[in-house]
Amino acid sequence: MAKSVLLAQLSEEQSMMWHKALSSHQLEVWAAPESQDLLKLLAQKFQAQQPLPELIISDIGVRYGGGTSLLATELCKWCAEHVPHVRVLLVNPRQTQIKEVEKRWATRRGAIDLLPKISIDNLSYAFTIAAQVLGIEVKSESLQTVITNLKYQKTQLDRGAVHGKSIRQTATEELARKMAMIPLMVMASEPTTESNQHTLPSQKRQLALDATISELKLYDLQIDLEQVGAIARQLFQDNPLLPALVVQDQGNYVGMLSRRRFLECLSKPYAIELFTKRPLRVLYEQAQSEILQLHGNTSIVLASQLALSRLNDEIYEPIIVHLDGDIYSVLDIHDLLQAQSYIHELATKLLREQTQTTMFQTEKMASLGQIVAEVSHDIRNPVSAIYGNTESLLTYIEGVMQILRAYEKEYGTSAPAISETLEQVDWDFVRSDLPQVVRSIQSGSKYLRRLVDTLQSLSHMKDNAMPEPVDLIECVDSSLMILSSRIRNIQIVKNYINLPKINGYSDRLIQVFMNLIGNALDALIDLRSQPDLIRQRHQILHKEVDEIHSSGNLQTVSEITWQPLVMISATIAKIDDRNWVSIKIADNGMGIPHEIQDRIFDSFFTTKGNTKGTGLGLAICHQIITQQHNGKIVLRSPYLNDRGDVTIGTEFEVLLPTMAL
Repeated sequence: MAKSVLLAQLSEEQSMMWHKALSSHQLEVWAAPESQDLLKLLAQKFQAQQPLPELIISDIGVRYGGGTSLLATELCKWCAEHVPHVRVLLVNPRQTQIKEVEKRWATRRGAIDLLPKISIDNLSYAFTIAAQVLGIEVKSESLQTVITNLKYQKTQLDRGAVHGKSIRQTATEELARKMAMIPLMVMASEPTTESNQHTLPSQKRQLALDATISELKLYDLQIDLEQVGAIARQLFQDNPLLPALVVQDQGNYVGMLSRRRFLECLSKPYAIELFTKRPLRVLYEQAQSEILQLHGNTSIVLASQLALSRLNDEIYEPIIVHLDGDIYSVLDIHDLLQAQSYIHELATKLLREQTQTTMFQTEKMASLGQIVAEVSHDIRNPVSAIYGNTESLLTYIEGVMQILRAYEKEYGTSAPAISETLEQVDWDFVRSDLPQVVRSIQSGSKYLRRLVDTLQSLSHMKDNAMPEPVDLIECVDSSLMILSSRIRNIQIVKNYINLPKINGYSDRLIQVFMNLIGNALDALIDLRSQPDLIRQRHQILHKEVDEIHSSGNLQTVSEITWQPLVMISATIAKIDDRNWVSIKIADNGMGIPHEIQDRIFDSFFTTKGNTKGTGLGLAICHQIITQQHNGKIVLRSPYLNDRGDVTIGTEFEVLLPTMAL
C-alpha cells in the first residue's frame, strides 16, 4: 500500500525537490494550498475520516489563513493529540545549517527533526531521514537518478546567464532538449507498423525507441601519451571524419583528445614545432577538458539530453562510450543528434497514431453510449409491460383454475368428450406447469429490465453529477450481468458480506468493475487457448519441471487439472485506523510480469496489442478510484489466496472509504 506525504507551505523549489525524491520511491505526495489553514485542513480530513498522510514535511513558519505566524508547535501538538501516527518533519528554508540546540528545540515540541534548506547536495541526507520515519528502504539508484536530473536541470538554467549566450542560441538548445523528451513519452510502446523501419543512412540496422549508443557508429583509434604529437596529427589527417582519439597511458585508458581541441592547440604560435616533436603528454595537458563518459547501454534519448546539458564550449565535444571490460570508443555528437532526430520522428509519429486512436475510440464510445441509451429506452417500455402483465396473468390463471375446479367438482369429468379432451391436452401436466411458465417469463423479463436499467445508467454518465450513497455489491453484480455473455465455461466465485454504502458514483464504479472483471476474463480465455502456457503455469506453481512418473511417462497436459476461475470478494479492511470497503477481483491466470507492474496504470500502456486494447482501461480505473472517490486500487501478482498460499494469477483490490456516520 503506497504511503503518503504532505508538503506544507514549502517554496516551489523546495517542494519540487521533495516531490521528485519521494515520487521516485512510489510514495503518494500532495501539497497543502498556501491560502488554506493547515490545521483546519487536517481537522476537516480527520473529522471526515479521510486518510491522513504518514508524514508532514513543513516549513517551520507555517501560517494561518489569517496571516498570523504558527510556530510549528501547534502543528506538532495537534498531530500528537489527534493522530499520533502522523509525524512532522520541520524544515527551515532560511538556514543552510542547523545547530544542535535548534534540533533539540524542534524535537521537544514533537517534531522528529529539524532540517536546513534543502539543496541538491543535502537532498540524499534529508530523504534518508524521511525514509526512516516512513519505514521504507532507500533505493540508492532511484534517488541518485533524481539528484543527477536536478543537477542537469540546474545546469540548463544557469548556462545561458553564466556564459552570456544569446537568446536565440539558448532557445534553440532548449528546443532540442524538449525534442529529446518526446521519445520518453512513448518509450513504453515499441511500434509494430512501418513507422519502426527508419534507419540511419550510414547504417543498415533499425533504430528502436529505446536504442542505445552502442548501436551507433563508434570510433576506436587509440594513441599512447608517450607517442609524439606528430602521430596524432597524422591520424587526424588520414581520417577526416575522426572526431577524437582514445588516449591511453601504458595501455590504460586515461581520456580523449578531440579533433577540435587538438587543432586549437596547434593553431597557437610555434605550437606545431612545440607539440608535434614531443610526447603527446605535453599537448594533452594543454588540451584537457571535461569528458562526458557514458556506458554503451545508455539510450540515445538520454545520451542526447546529457550531451545538450553540457556547458557552451563543450556541447559539441565527442562522447566517450564505455563498452564491456576495458573497451572505450568515441561517439561523434553529430551522429548522436542525427540518431536522435530519427527517434524523435519515430516517436512523434507513434504519439500521433496513439492520439488519433484515442480520439477515434472516444468518439466511438460516445456514439455507442448514445445508441445504447436510445435502444435501452426503447426496450425498457415493452419489457416493463411484459413484467407488469405477468402478475396479472398469474392472477387470471389462478381464477381460471378455480372455475375449472368448480366445474369439475359440480359436473365431473366422466363425459366421453371431456375425458378425451383432457387426455389430448395432458391436463394434469398443463395445470401444474402453466404457473411455472408464467413465473419463468416474469423472471426473464425482470432480469432483462435490470440489464436495460444498468445499461441506461452506464450510458448516462454526467461529469457534474453529485455523489450519492452507492451499494458496491449491486455495482459488481451489474457489471457481471453486462458481461454475462463472456462468462461461459468460467467459474465465478463470490464471497460477499453485508457492506456499508459508500459515497460515490454508481455508473463510474460499474465501469471500473467491468474493466477489472473483463481483463480477468480476457487473461483466462487467452490462457485456456494455449496448453503450453497451462503446463508452464503448473510448473511454476509447484516449483518443479515435469517429473518422470514411476511409469516413466511425462505428465501430459490433459493430466493437469486447471479450470478458469474468477474470485470476487467483498469485506471490510481497517487501514490507518479507519474502515475501508474492500472489493477484490482475482483470477488464476498467468499473472502480470513483475517488470511491467509499475506501468500497468499508465495511459496507453497495454499488453493486448493495438487490435484488442487502447491501454486506457486501467488508467481510467485508477483515476476514477483515486481522484473521484478518494480511494486506492492495488495490484498483486502473484497474490495470497484465501488459505494464505501464494497463488499464480492477478488480484486487484479496490479500497473505498466508508460513508461518515
